[in-house]
Amino acid sequence: MATVGQLTRITDVADLKDLQKLYLTDWPNNCVGYFWLDNYLRWLHRNPTLKHLTFYTLDDDWRSDGLFILVHRYQLFFSNLSRRKSDLLAALEHLDWSGGFKVSAIHETHHRIYKELALDLRLHMDREMNTIMYILTRKEAERLQVKCPEGYYLDKVRLEHADQINDLWSARHPGSLKLIQMLIAYNTNVGLYEKESGSLCAWCLRLQSGFLGALEVLPTHQRRGLGLVVAAAISKAIAADLQQDITALVNMNNTAACRVFEKLHFKLIQGEHYYWSMIRPAEGGQISWPCGE
Repeated sequence: MATVGQLTRITDVADLKDLQKLYLTDWPNNCVGYFWLDNYLRWLHRNPTLKHLTFYTLDDDWRSDGLFILVHRYQLFFSNLSRRKSDLLAALEHLDWSGGFKVSAIHETHHRIYKELALDLRLHMDREMNTIMYILTRKEAERLQVKCPEGYYLDKVRLEHADQINDLWSARHPGSLKLIQMLIAYNTNVGLYEKESGSLCAWCLRLQSGFLGALEVLPTHQRRGLGLVVAAAISKAIAADLQQDITALVNMNNTAACRVFEKLHFKLIQGEHYYWSMIRPAEGGQISWPCGE
């Protein structure tokens, strides 16, 4: 496949902030790109030497169409505002796919570009999921009433719970424990604890994409409305801490999660679909990242 242009890095934080501002247009249609950039700008503020993080664009031109590719460890996100094919496809062609990626929050328009690329480059796709998007405005989240059931209390999730959360995460994969640890350390999260034992019974994290994720209730504590409690609590916390809208991606077959967000008055973005996908390393096996790196 013939490629044009050159993949160049965006290294200036001021440029990344200006790029992020472009994604405020036509809200919430471009909110996913905004939240990805927002997440990593906050992470870089807390840890300026954050490893294995690179922002790319094509020919140093992110201003004309907001084109960027974000790579963190094995995580990949890409976007442009016009959702046109040519420049984005050219940029993705230049990327080194040999180590594999987890490609997250791919808008359906970009997904068609991605599928064409995967076919042309003969990439080995492991699994893929189609999701729908819910959104709750900051003002609506601020009005949520969080009622903690008797015998429980709400608090932040602690790093000691990372293994437990990772073990029960439906999107678990080699290397995901390190991601869970970073989400706990850097992002808004909520845990529901049993007062008597002090054990963590339910939780919800905020992913790098801004979406609520890893919403889980222990099997022993299900059917008590605890998932609704933690979803409401983290939504209210995001609105208070970050003054941002709250978003969630839900597997199209996960009717239980849909009911949770609908009860909290999240709005389904009609006709919008987002995908996540795994590309295996060229030499076979699974994506992996040593937990200590």
